[in-house]
Amino acid sequence: MAFLIQYVADAAPWIYFLCGVAALFQLYRTWQVRAERRQAIFSLERDKAVNDLYDIFVRAIVILCVMGVTYFVSTILSDAVEPLVARTLEPTPQAVVLLPTPTNTPLPATETPTITPTALPQDAAAAAPQSTPVLLEQPPTATPVPAPAVAPALCPDARASILSPGNGALVSGLVSVVGTAQHDRFDYYKLEYAPGNDASQGFAYFDGGNSQVVGGLLGSLNSPAYANGVYTLRLVVVDTSGNYPLPCRVTISVQN
Repeated sequence: MAFLIQYVADAAPWIYFLCGVAALFQLYRTWQVRAERRQAIFSLERDKAVNDLYDIFVRAIVILCVMGVTYFVSTILSDAVEPLVARTLEPTPQAVVLLPTPTNTPLPATETPTITPTALPQDAAAAAPQSTPVLLEQPPTATPVPAPAVAPALCPDARASILSPGNGALVSGLVSVVGTAQHDRFDYYKLEYAPGNDASQGFAYFDGGNSQVVGGLLGSLNSPAYANGVYTLRLVVVDTSGNYPLPCRVTISVQN
């Protein structure tokens, strides 16, 4: 039912146009019938002209009813069912799998053997060669590489927020951007990038959409298309008047 109302609202200009053409034709028929009535000699001809005028009046009432119903559906009902249509057409967010950051586990230290001297008789001690203790070299212990610190994005407005990736995230390949983009007077949203840490200008578009998203997939960044380095991602939600709340920004490191 909601899609039927939306279809009528989209076709409203054509319905108005056809009703206008029909109304002009009825005006022409009215003028023609009235002329025939004035020129009629017999009462039968005058009665026929009166019946024609009655039919024209009924058709005019039908045209007005069609235009009234179209106006009601395209203005009032269309606004009422628009959120339902938007939720129906909203794409299902794709699940994002976050892989844990591998860490190096240090090897256990090798114990150095302890040499215990054994007492020998005096003659045997004089004849036996003095043994020199051999120290075993301990293998070097691998130093664990600290994982980059990833913090959630600090977004000034909950209507435009990025949940993943977080601030300081190390990314590669196709990066899924998950978050929320909604507004009471929503028009569209866009995802932009700029080189540098916490950049404030020089942003360029890389993805976006015309449907509101709540905690779902906003878009994807093809990181192999960019040079390795630090970038700032920005989410901007634009309303129907062209204004937008404060954007949400997050800093990532691309390493392919």
